[in-house]
Amino acid sequence: MIDEIDRRLKEWIATVIDSRLAITFEHPGIERSQPTVSVYLYDMEYSTPNSKTREIPLQVSLSYLLTVQSDSQVESHQYLGKILYAAKSQSDMEVGFPALPAQFWQAIGTVPLPHFSLHVPLMITREAEHCPTIKSQPKIDVSPITHITGVVVGPSDQPIPDAKVMLPHSKTVAYTDNKGLFSIAADANSQRTFNCKIDAKGKQFSVTVPKEQLLKSPHTPFTIHLDLEV
Repeated sequence: MIDEIDRRLKEWIATVIDSRLAITFEHPGIERSQPTVSVYLYDMEYSTPNSKTREIPLQVSLSYLLTVQSDSQVESHQYLGKILYAAKSQSDMEVGFPALPAQFWQAIGTVPLPHFSLHVPLMITREAEHCPTIKSQPKIDVSPITHITGVVVGPSDQPIPDAKVMLPHSKTVAYTDNKGLFSIAADANSQRTFNCKIDAKGKQFSVTVPKEQLLKSPHTPFTIHLDLEV
C-alpha cells in the first residue's frame, strides 16, 4: 500500500535527477556522504473520493516533504527545481508549499530548508457487502385470527364488570363490560384450548376452556365462573 507509493515515487524521481544523488525516505537534516533527495512522509489525511460504484473506496492523501541536501546550495536548488518542474506535469499528484513552523524543523534537528510537498492519493478498495438476491416470492405465514367472546360471572351467575382478561405469551388484553362480557383476539390455528388469566376484584385466576367447547356455539359467549364475592 504505502510502500507501493514510496516505490513509485522513488522510481519517478530517479528519472528526473542525476543518478549520483541518493533518494531516502528519512527526514531531512541527517548528515549525508553524498547529495540526497529526502522524500519524507510527514502527514496523512483522509479524503472522500467521488465514486458511485458498489465498492467502498477508502482514499488517503499522503503528504511527502521534498528537500535536497548537498554541499553545494546551488546544486541543491538546481535539483529541487527540476523535481518541482517535473511534478507539476504529473496528473496523479499535487504540489503544495506548506508553511512549516519552526518547531517542525527543530523537531527533526535541522535549520529550515527549501522545500515543497507532494500529495499523492492512496486508494484502498473494500468490497461492499452484497445482500443475497431473492429468487422466489417470499412466503408469508399468516395465521387466521378469531375473536373469542365470553362472559365472566361470580357466585349466583352475577356478571363481574371491569375484569381484565389476558392471553399468556401475548400482549392482548380485554376488559369486561357492565354485563361481564368481553371479546378478545386469538390465533385460531394454534390453540387446542383457550387459556387466559383474569384479574378481578384484586385476585387472579387461570382459566382453560377446550376449543371444542368454543366451536359448538361460536356466536354465543361462553361463561367463565369465578369463585369470588361480587
